[in-house]
Amino acid sequence: MEVVRKTIGQMVDSIAREQPDLDAIVHTEIGSRYTYALLAKKVDQVARGFIRAGIRPGHKLAIWAPNIPEWIISMVALAKIGVLMVPIDPGAEKETLSFILRQSECQGIIMPDQAQGKPYLELLRSVRSGLPNLSRVFLIAEKHYPGVIRWSELEAGGEQANQELFQGIKGRVKPEDAVAIMYTSGTTGNPKGVELDHLGLINKSMYSTARQGIGRKDRLALFFPLFHMFGNTCIALAGLLRGAALIMPCLSFEPSRILPAIQDEKCTAIYGSPSMLISLLEHPDFKKSQWKTVRKGIIGGAPCPMDLMKKLVEDIGVSDITVGYGITETCSWITMTSTGDPIELRVATIGRPLECNEVKIVDPATGESLPPKKQGEICSKGFLMKGYYKMPGATAAAIDRGGWFHTGDLGEMDEQGYVRITGRLKDVILRNGVEIFPVELEETLYKIPDVVEAQVFGIPHTEKGQEVVAWVRVREGSSLIADDIEAYMRENVEAQRMPSYFKIVSSFPMTRSGKVQKFKLSQMAQLEIESLRQGT
Repeated sequence: MEVVRKTIGQMVDSIAREQPDLDAIVHTEIGSRYTYALLAKKVDQVARGFIRAGIRPGHKLAIWAPNIPEWIISMVALAKIGVLMVPIDPGAEKETLSFILRQSECQGIIMPDQAQGKPYLELLRSVRSGLPNLSRVFLIAEKHYPGVIRWSELEAGGEQANQELFQGIKGRVKPEDAVAIMYTSGTTGNPKGVELDHLGLINKSMYSTARQGIGRKDRLALFFPLFHMFGNTCIALAGLLRGAALIMPCLSFEPSRILPAIQDEKCTAIYGSPSMLISLLEHPDFKKSQWKTVRKGIIGGAPCPMDLMKKLVEDIGVSDITVGYGITETCSWITMTSTGDPIELRVATIGRPLECNEVKIVDPATGESLPPKKQGEICSKGFLMKGYYKMPGATAAAIDRGGWFHTGDLGEMDEQGYVRITGRLKDVILRNGVEIFPVELEETLYKIPDVVEAQVFGIPHTEKGQEVVAWVRVREGSSLIADDIEAYMRENVEAQRMPSYFKIVSSFPMTRSGKVQKFKLSQMAQLEIESLRQGT
C-alpha cells in the first residue's frame, strides 16, 4: 500500500463523488441521516460560512460538544479550509476549558448552548474575559443569543460566500499542513496540545482500516466520544475515508440506545474500550441476536480480558475484531492484530506494527535497542505529530534525534513482530527495591473465574517505598470474596510481587474515553487504608 498524499477535504470529496447516495452519517437518537452527497454539500456550505465569518487558514477553532453530526461536519469543513480543529472534552469544566482555549490561542469555538443538562454557553461566558484571541462563537442552537453566530446563520452565510475565495483557500491546503491540535489527558499536569497533519491522520486511517478489512459496505458503531482521537480519527475519519457509514446511537455512551441501534442499522463493526464493551454485553437489554451483522472492529485503550475476547469471537460471532495500540502523538495506531490472528494473540499482544510504522524496544536507561523478548520502552517512528503546540522542550524530550517517539510504555516484541505491553514506566511499583509490573498481576487476576475487571496499582509507604493494591470487579451474582482472590494469588504469585491489599468493587473511576484512572484509585485506596489503620 502506497502513502496517500492528499488532504482530508480531497479524500472526502472523492468518496462523495463515487458513492453519493450511500449513508455517511446516521444519528439514531437525534433522528438525522446524511448521505455522502448531503454530507459533502453541508461541509462546503459550513466551510464557506466560516470564511464569510472571517475565519482563515491557520486559525484555530475549538469543537466543544457531545457526539452530534455537526461535530463531524465541522471537523471536515475546517480541514478543507486549512483551519486547525481543537477538540475539547464535552465534560470539561472551567479550568480545563479556559486552559485549552488560551494555550491553543483559539480564534473561535463551535458548541451547543446547552446539552444533557450542561450549560455550555454559561460556562464559556464565565471564562471569556481571559481569552483575548476568542472572537467568534458558533452556536449549535435554535435560540438566539447576542454576540454569537447560530449554526443556521453559519450555513446561510455559506450560501452567500464568495465561491472564488473558497476555491482559492481550499486549493492552497497541503497534506503536510497542520489540521488539528488534540490535547492529551493531562493526568500528571496540564494537558499538552499535540499538533497533527493531514498526512499522518489519513495514512494511519488507511493502513489501520486495511488491516481491519473496512470498506464501503461497512457500518461502524460510533459511540466513542468524538473529542478523543479514538472517536474522531480511528472511527469517524477512518470510516469516512473508506466510504463506510457512521452509525451514531447517542450523544454520550448509553447502552440502552446503542444496543437497538446496532440491530436496527445493521452495524458491521464495533469500537470501544474493554470497559465499554463489557457494559454493553452485561446490560439487561443485550441480546446476541442484535449483533448478528457485527463482524469487525477494534478493542483499544486497555488490555482485553480473555473472557471478553472469547465471548465476542466465539459466542457472539464478532470473528474479525482486532486489538489496537495507539497514541495521539503517533497520529493514532502504532500496532494492531490481524483479523485472522488466534484469540490468544489478540489477548496476549497488541499486534504487529502497521506497515507505515517502525517499532523498537529500547533500554529506558541507555536508549539502546533490545533483542526480541526483552522488556524495555516501546518506541515508534512513522507519521508522528508535528510537535507539542508551543512546547519545543516537551517535543524534544518525546522525540529523540533519530526521529523515534518514546511512548513511556513498557513492552517486549517477539521474533514475529508481535508486541506485548508489560506496563507503564510511571506505573511501575517499586516495593523494597523490587520492580513490580501491574499488568503482569492483572493478567493473573483475570484467570480467576468471575473476575470481570482487575486493576493493580501502588500507594506510598513510608518504609517500603510503595505498597501494592489489587481491586477487582466480579460478575454480577458471583459469590467470590476478597479472601478467595487473595488465596488464589498466594498460590500463583511469588511473595515479593504479592499484593498486600485486595478489594472487590462495583466500578472504577473512568475517563470519558473509557480508561481507568489509576491515580484516583491510588488516592481512594490511601484514604481507605489510612482510615482502617486509625480504626475509623
